[in-house]
Amino acid sequence: MQVRPGRGGALAVLGLILGAIFFMGLMFWTIFKPDLGFAYDITNIDQPFTFKNPWGAKTEPTESKADLSLNETLTALRDGGCAFVEDKPDNLDPEKCAFLSQQEFMEYALSRKLVFLDKGEEAVTLYVPVKEGHLAWRELKEPS
Repeated sequence: MQVRPGRGGALAVLGLILGAIFFMGLMFWTIFKPDLGFAYDITNIDQPFTFKNPWGAKTEPTESKADLSLNETLTALRDGGCAFVEDKPDNLDPEKCAFLSQQEFMEYALSRKLVFLDKGEEAVTLYVPVKEGHLAWRELKEPS
């Protein structure tokens, strides 16, 4: 019977342990880091992995035609159980704010149940707080 030195086996086990630790850390970072676009959304049980980054890609309002007017949108959100705060959010960071289409914004607002209403001189902007920023929808005021 031939005996092998124990160094090779110990290094292999050490390599496997370090590889497993690295792999698990990478998995946790991938799941919980929303900037990667593979974020885990615990509030959506049907589809917890969103596979998109709603607050990092776009920083300017999208130019899409609104299906509902501002008053109809506010009424739909109130009927859906949303609470409104009339002002900008205190922790609003323009770097972490994404403007969505009206339909996408309403879906997020109805799931979060809190909407900030900012009535500016040029536009009315609605904000919904999310984990690392805000989602927004803006309707420009018509000149009178």
